[in-house]
Amino acid sequence: MKTKIIAGIGIAILAVALIFTMKPKSFSDEFAQTMKDMDSYILQGNMEITKGEDVKAYALEVGYEKGEKDYFKVSLTDKELNQEQIILRNDAGVFVVTPSLNQVFKFEGDWPMNSPKPYLLQSIADIVKQENATIKKQKDGTLVSAKVSYPNNKNFDHEDIMFDKNAKLKWLQIYNKDNTSELKIVFTKCEYDAKIKKDYFKAPAVIEKKASASVISEQDLPLYPVQVFSSELKSANQMKVNGEVKHVLEYHGDKNFTVVETKKEVPKDTQTVIMPGEMIDAMDVVGFYDGNHMSVVYDGVEFSVFSDELGPEEMMEVINSMQVAVMK
Repeated sequence: MKTKIIAGIGIAILAVALIFTMKPKSFSDEFAQTMKDMDSYILQGNMEITKGEDVKAYALEVGYEKGEKDYFKVSLTDKELNQEQIILRNDAGVFVVTPSLNQVFKFEGDWPMNSPKPYLLQSIADIVKQENATIKKQKDGTLVSAKVSYPNNKNFDHEDIMFDKNAKLKWLQIYNKDNTSELKIVFTKCEYDAKIKKDYFKAPAVIEKKASASVISEQDLPLYPVQVFSSELKSANQMKVNGEVKHVLEYHGDKNFTVVETKKEVPKDTQTVIMPGEMIDAMDVVGFYDGNHMSVVYDGVEFSVFSDELGPEEMMEVINSMQVAVMK
């Protein structure tokens, strides 16, 4: 009798073990394994960023290759201006390639893994495995919804990510707290373990010139920021330094800061510029920050904010509010 009881217990344990063994993996587990096994990927798509009433459209391409030092490349092309900006990381460092200025800016740092990026598969994988993520099987794939936090984009509150039946990205959308869409990417290509050309991640020594429209002219300057943190404009002057006209706006109040705007001349030969400080990637613009100063180049104009009282996110808000004003 005792032998039968022991045998029965053994069969029950074996049955439970088989059930767990045969239980299908969750989507989050499967996707985590896919990421672990992946050596490279290429993503392409169309991205829209909404700021108030303005919608900016970009062509997006993201490349990744696993190695001792992982390689990344992100290309954003402003469809209205026909201007491309490339950020890439290789063994030599981090580079921002700006064809509109015929310049390559070189940085040290841990981009892009220093903060989450909506277009990076690694950041998307982190969202999928979040405890608060809701994963729903649908007729044509899997929908993942979750609360999100993007340090360089404070308005982003929650996100939907749609995968097809093969766990390939179809689209993603990020919303603010009012459930208004602020960013949308529709993917036209999602290739895992992609074959990537040897020089794909190489910073160019010479930038091929591309024709582009220019929205901002010297006559349009200075532009005035909408976000001033309750400060008031105290003076507006211009000066000439090394042949360039600089427009200087001084704001005083709870937080004092100075804005300098310069229409940049494009050098004939491609220049590589070693940049001190930190690169701030805010999706559609890239900022150069060194403690009390941030600069952004947009449509051939360098916008700089100097302040001992504004943090980097606040400086970016000031610059972005000028950019929105241009678009209207």
